[in-house]
Amino acid sequence: MKAHSIRKVLSAAFPLLLVVLATLLPSWSATFKVLHHFAGGSDGEFPSWALKQDPNGNLLGTTYGGGQFQGGVALELSPNQDNSWSESVLYNFNFNSDEGSSPATGLALDSNGNLYGSTISGGPTDGGTVFELSPGPTGWTISLVSELSGASSMVVDNVGTLYGALGPGDYEAGAIAQLSQSPQGWTYSVLYSFCAHPPQCPDGEAPAGPLTWDSAGNLYGTTLYGGKQQPYCTADSFGCGVVFQLTPVGDGTWTYHLLHGFAASSQDGQSPSGTLVIDRNGSVYGTTASGGPTGGGTVFRLTPSTVGRGWVETTLYTFPDCALGCSPIHGLAIDKAGNLYGSAGGGEKACPGGVYCGVLFRLVRQRNGSWKYTVLHTFTGSDGAAPNGVIVGEDGSLYGTTVFGGESNKGVAFEITP
Repeated sequence: MKAHSIRKVLSAAFPLLLVVLATLLPSWSATFKVLHHFAGGSDGEFPSWALKQDPNGNLLGTTYGGGQFQGGVALELSPNQDNSWSESVLYNFNFNSDEGSSPATGLALDSNGNLYGSTISGGPTDGGTVFELSPGPTGWTISLVSELSGASSMVVDNVGTLYGALGPGDYEAGAIAQLSQSPQGWTYSVLYSFCAHPPQCPDGEAPAGPLTWDSAGNLYGTTLYGGKQQPYCTADSFGCGVVFQLTPVGDGTWTYHLLHGFAASSQDGQSPSGTLVIDRNGSVYGTTASGGPTGGGTVFRLTPSTVGRGWVETTLYTFPDCALGCSPIHGLAIDKAGNLYGSAGGGEKACPGGVYCGVLFRLVRQRNGSWKYTVLHTFTGSDGAAPNGVIVGEDGSLYGTTVFGGESNKGVAFEITP
């Protein structure tokens, strides 16, 4: 048979071959698995933030309540050879202790295996604390780091210094601070106080989500309010929040840079919160709880400008229908391929309390530069409700928790393989 005839036959057969292969190959779907149903009592209840994975693949987290003293717990979930997971309570928080109770944020892990977090009650002033948990031969011991409660998860650098939204700041609008350890104890230092230019607070007010590092050692974060009164802002009279960058100067001080003030247009988001993520090119991604064309929130990207020092915002996705998710408040996770993952409210089923159970989603960049949104899982209550943020594990799976739902309606820990 001549070459052009062979090509003609193959061209005609190719569409049929694709149909046959499609029937033989399994269809793509995300696999969801509950790792642990929280039960209260001696167990924790109502998980409070995203999980943290340690170098051994164990998952670390906190709960608002439950435990031996009903003040919440720090916990570890460990994988077993039969693909099940076992929970261990590392520490039971006590309302009457100086170290605080009801841990409200996730845990940070330093190079020595110490864990750090914050509580919203208890402590010397009963206003919450920042604490350290240290492993030892007889278990974990807790110590007080700060009497100030952290509004978000702490992050730690390679020498064990902690950073986070901590304290009221010079203008009672919140501050980014560091906690440095020495033989004499921990020292609290303010890196930046918000609302330095009242009354409109163009630099932001009320820092919300946890901070994020880039490869150069800069810190990024968000505020819920401030950023001037943008023409389309409806969330607050002093602005709808900002994304900021803090750059170390070298003499121990840090320089503040405003990257974006929200509600700059009718399509723009409002009230950013949750975890920011940074890709290999230095672009910053996050979510807003509201705003956008339907008011259901957005996923955004900030890219360094090729002209000058400014940043360019692009809205990657606006939530058009709460049945597919809306009002994301926990930010994003990013995998090695640059795909984005997150959790949101909404969904298809109402859970106890009259709110919808929530969803998990993925955003994948397409060849034309757009982003494709996919719902990976819709919660129904029995498998969890009100998801916290997710993380991407070393194996590529997503791990997370829900505040409610599960067998006792006290939350679950889950894994999803996208």
